[in-house]
Amino acid sequence: MEKIKIGKGEVLHKKGDEVKNIEIVLSGALTMTNRDTVDVRLSGGGIAGAVYNPGDLYVFDYAAAEDTTLLVFDYTSDDDIVDAVSSATAIAPVMAASNMEFANGMLDALNSVTDTAANFCKEIKYNYNDYKFMCVKLEKEPEQFSFVEQLPTPDTPEITSSWEAEICRSFCEHRGALEANYYSLGTSFCIEAVMRASATGRRIRKELEAATEFFSWAKNGTADFVNAFYDVKSRVDTENRGTSGEVPTIENALEVILAFSGVSQEIADTFRKDLKQFSETEDRRAKSDEMRHLRMSIAEGYYNIYEAAFFKSLETSHIPAEVRMFFLFGFVDENLAGKANTEMLYNMAVSWEEPEGTRILPMYEWLVRIYKGEAVPSKNEFDNDWTEYLREEVRTANMTQQRADELANDRHAMVSFEIHNMFVTANKITNGQMASFVPVFNAQDVIRPLDKCLASIQRVQAALDKVTEIDFGCFYRPALIQYPELKIQHFVYNTEIKPYIILMPNFGARGVMWQENEGPRRTTPAHMVISIFHSEELEETIVRMCAQFRWEMCRRIQGVRYMDISEPSLTSEYMNYLQFYKKNGYLSADMKERIKIALQKARNDYKVVFVADYEKYILNEAFGLPRLNKVTREILFRYCTFSQKYRKALAINPQYQQLIERWGITQSAKVHGVDLMAKKVKRMKPGEPLPKEIEEELAFLRL
Repeated sequence: MEKIKIGKGEVLHKKGDEVKNIEIVLSGALTMTNRDTVDVRLSGGGIAGAVYNPGDLYVFDYAAAEDTTLLVFDYTSDDDIVDAVSSATAIAPVMAASNMEFANGMLDALNSVTDTAANFCKEIKYNYNDYKFMCVKLEKEPEQFSFVEQLPTPDTPEITSSWEAEICRSFCEHRGALEANYYSLGTSFCIEAVMRASATGRRIRKELEAATEFFSWAKNGTADFVNAFYDVKSRVDTENRGTSGEVPTIENALEVILAFSGVSQEIADTFRKDLKQFSETEDRRAKSDEMRHLRMSIAEGYYNIYEAAFFKSLETSHIPAEVRMFFLFGFVDENLAGKANTEMLYNMAVSWEEPEGTRILPMYEWLVRIYKGEAVPSKNEFDNDWTEYLREEVRTANMTQQRADELANDRHAMVSFEIHNMFVTANKITNGQMASFVPVFNAQDVIRPLDKCLASIQRVQAALDKVTEIDFGCFYRPALIQYPELKIQHFVYNTEIKPYIILMPNFGARGVMWQENEGPRRTTPAHMVISIFHSEELEETIVRMCAQFRWEMCRRIQGVRYMDISEPSLTSEYMNYLQFYKKNGYLSADMKERIKIALQKARNDYKVVFVADYEKYILNEAFGLPRLNKVTREILFRYCTFSQKYRKALAINPQYQQLIERWGITQSAKVHGVDLMAKKVKRMKPGEPLPKEIEEELAFLRL
């Protein structure tokens, strides 16, 4: 005999373990479970293992429902159960009552599983007839599913209506009277009750095992039919929706999504169970370990289903509306989303259109581009892109060089990498609730009307255009080209590379500049991410993302010298200004105090201070509303110059007049230099058009 303690969630016995001991629950509680249809609580005084014979194999898991203390005894015969009760006379009445409660709980579980299995079989039979009818409607030859045709309906176990079951229920109904007037008469009466509960529990456990095995067998055997049924049903529903102006009723959306994805029965069952528990929880943002594990389990299932459904969608021209809602918005269940939200999501999903050539994409379309080879995967949380990731895997001996070479151009693997790296992390970051985030669409997350906060392609593009209309050079970057035939060995020109903005399928409040370019080349697009339902002001978020890009792109171009003031750049001048602001004679004492407070709020992160100043620069200063000090204004105007339209409007503003005049002189010199080069090229090749890079640079300098 020994005393042990196990923490909440720990597994005491796993299915398949040999029964060698019995354990009395001194405090806390255990749960007998199959992680799906069976959850029976064994509370204080209960004896784990008593419903088995010594040497049997556990057919269910026994896990701690809370922190639990157990008293462990060897188990070689029923006499050991008697000895266990006799050795704990103080709690013998509680043991008698608790074991009867456990047997009664198993009886309830048996009834529940039997009813669930029977209803499942009836529903499958009904759906099979409906399936044939829908196939006729679609003018399609229905498949024959012999397993479904021969599927029996389970019989009600005799034990559930036997005298033993009635006695077990009676013991539980009259627990208070028995504890006061029967168990208290002597330990022998407690032993008799425990042994009766054990004997009855063994019979119930065998029937429960058979019922769960039948249900599992039925679900596995009908999985192919269920997939076929929901495929046909979604096609019929699509046709019906197309002929009706009304919003259809979305029902069993989760089943449609699971059937379409074709994930394993284990993943589907776990996700159903987790989602049901999550839906029934009142405080879904609770910080308890139980809720944290539940949210993690939901997230794991969600991304596995998303990946499977994505690859399935590439094989068919028909994507059900429910699946499209899943891809775009993270929608999985109409009850979790709420009726009104479900209707709105449906309308948004069926009317969603993407202009050709756009770089503003929902997550699903972004993955499609990666799969087609039109885009490359983003960096992971360790700042490694696909090539660097494979190299790191080889270096750490997690992968052979041969396997890495095979995966280098494997688009299936690239998509999987993107889903389980950037998608998982960025989805959580853009939502903003890092600790309590779940990727499924949840009505409790909606704090503004969906139509008001939808980050559609058109709205995001308009917000981005507003920034580039002011800061015209935001996405221009220097590139080098040579023209040997023109005897030009070194020509630096500015080219505009618009970023990819990927819309994450969540309701959130943040936008993030994920990476400033792709791989080692500077002339590749940035990757930015933002929630598809954005609760904050979209324009302000886009401005902040552009500010982050400005900072990181300058760091990329400058390399290790991004802080070196001897090589003037946006980052070096701005960091020098913040490092030595106390000695800056152009700043008043009041301004210096403001800078000090700004640095404290940003925890001395210069990038954060820059982003805040850039936001004021674009949203206020560009319209003649002063919000910055003189030093900050000069640095930002030098490297983030306003476009011609805004320079003209600010030309008479005393705070910008000299800045604009100086910038104009410098710019005129640059234009003159490129004009001379253009004239030289025209003389060398008369009648031929200028190289496009020279034309691009001239156009850029005149913006």
